[in-house]
Amino acid sequence: MRAWGPVIAAFIVPGSGYVLLSRPMRGLLMIFWMCIFGYITFRLTSANISMIGRYSGGLAVWVISVLEVYHITRRNRTGQFRSRHATPK
Repeated sequence: MRAWGPVIAAFIVPGSGYVLLSRPMRGLLMIFWMCIFGYITFRLTSANISMIGRYSGGLAVWVISVLEVYHITRRNRTGQFRSRHATPK
């Protein structure tokens, strides 16, 4: 898989970058928080605010998830990834 594949997928479909990186629960968790924060900011803003402003909480989580997928992809590509179950040297 190309290095930019998961990042582009996360940009187009929220959470899919994590699925391509074999972390589907993390993707599901990010989608959950996108919906929660999107709902909260939608309910707290008035009707004269733009749609982007009304859903800004969910959009912020989406941007953070795209950046995190990029960070994980870059870390995996450079070999800095270490498994949770790896034994220390």
